[in-house]
Amino acid sequence: MSTIDVSAASYSLEQVSASLEGVLDLLEQQSEQSEKCFNAFCLLGLLKAQLTHVVAEQMAVK
Repeated sequence: MSTIDVSAASYSLEQVSASLEGVLDLLEQQSEQSEKCFNAFCLLGLLKAQLTHVVAEQMAVK
């Protein structure tokens, strides 16, 4: 069984979170014209909130 480098994983989570922000911006713009984009915006918004929470918890532990 291998070990996980927590600092590398945390850095990766922060990068994913930042990338999601860009996707959310695009989906928000398109959500006015597309219900599918609105649905994706809502789901990814929830995912980003959870990811932000996990990253914040990891930063508090350090």
